[in-house]
Amino acid sequence: MVSEGLVGLVINNNEKQMKLTIEFTDGHHIKINLHDSMTPWVRHVEALAGKYKYSLNDGQSAIGTHESPEVYEILLGTIGKLQKLRPIGFEVPEKFTHDQEVLNKLHRYYTDSCAVVDQGSELFELVSKINYCVHELEDLTSSRTRVHNTGDLWFHIHDYPMPTDCWIDLKDKEQENYKIFDYNYEYAVRLDRSILGKCVLQAYEENDDPNAKDCTGRIGSYGGFFIDTNKKLKNFYQSNEFGNWCKSHGKEPKEWPLEFVIGNVEQFSDEPEQYKNKTLARLNFDTVPSSIG
Repeated sequence: MVSEGLVGLVINNNEKQMKLTIEFTDGHHIKINLHDSMTPWVRHVEALAGKYKYSLNDGQSAIGTHESPEVYEILLGTIGKLQKLRPIGFEVPEKFTHDQEVLNKLHRYYTDSCAVVDQGSELFELVSKINYCVHELEDLTSSRTRVHNTGDLWFHIHDYPMPTDCWIDLKDKEQENYKIFDYNYEYAVRLDRSILGKCVLQAYEENDDPNAKDCTGRIGSYGGFFIDTNKKLKNFYQSNEFGNWCKSHGKEPKEWPLEFVIGNVEQFSDEPEQYKNKTLARLNFDTVPSSIG
């Protein structure tokens, strides 16, 4: 984990290329080249890492449990509290039926509510709890299609729910979500799923509609990012299976905001698949003279 003071950042001018070295407690490292467009994000992450702990592949439960019976009881109790404040508008079974469609409806209730509910209110806390429960249950549904073995290393703020000051708006860079096919990186680095609704891949996995208004690319970040240790995710996006699904919803794969790529790995000091078992030590940002232009 990164503790206070372990991240340093120097950006001098536009003729410098940003680099990130991720160090691990066993002495190994990952060296990353970052896109010039990510300068605001890098400065933001520097501030976050000085205030909060970073983790590797260590997602936390926002409701204190990963046990599905307990999660479902919390979900039902929250729905009951909402009946007089902002009813969900449809029936939810008394027992967990592993039905993805029910979870899709609950998630859309949450995203619709976020557009109209005061985020400092008790009502917002309740609708947010619906979202947390849905995320705990979504891996257990019978109809979910999981894209397996994509080789992700996930670096993220350890706290969950994420503190609100971790957010950085990236709407002015929204076109970056459409560029995954422009890069031929062996090991891509990309923003994680810091999304109010769903990304396109999640819509695919959950048999949902990618044309829904809450299905977006990454329009902001809580400071988290993925490193792909293989090309299986990009290969999936280029597969006939995914292409046919996209066309069934009216667009070619390249027309969807699939991933927000922020750079690529220059060097792994160990075999890529070994990092999932390592302990994060620190993140070191710096700049070097650019060979471009």
